[in-house]
Amino acid sequence: MATYNTTSGFPDLVGSMVITDGDVESYTSNNLGAGTIVPPTNAPVTRFSVRFGSGTGPGSRAYNISSSANPSGNGYSGTANNNSPVAAQEDWSATASTAAPMEESTADYDDASAVDAAAKKAAI
Repeated sequence: MATYNTTSGFPDLVGSMVITDGDVESYTSNNLGAGTIVPPTNAPVTRFSVRFGSGTGPGSRAYNISSSANPSGNGYSGTANNNSPVAAQEDWSATASTAAPMEESTADYDDASAVDAAAKKAAI
């Protein structure tokens, strides 16, 4: 799981999102709060939609986002459209703000005796 800061020409898409294994888990707009990801599971960060509001009516807004990984490896960039009859398109990007926590590896200790392993671990 990693958190990304999002920016866009659409103010509603400025906020943050959480990605796990390449899928969007959640999206939060600074203006509108939590959005609903479409599809609700297995929504790849390279192509997904986010909806704010009930899904119908004047207070509802939906955006389609298409992106690709940045060459630097720290996020994604692409475009968003507002899925309206007069659909507009704007730039969109997500930059990593927190990475998935790393677990300590014991590979360095596995081949050593218990005493050696304890000494190596204490040195870290």
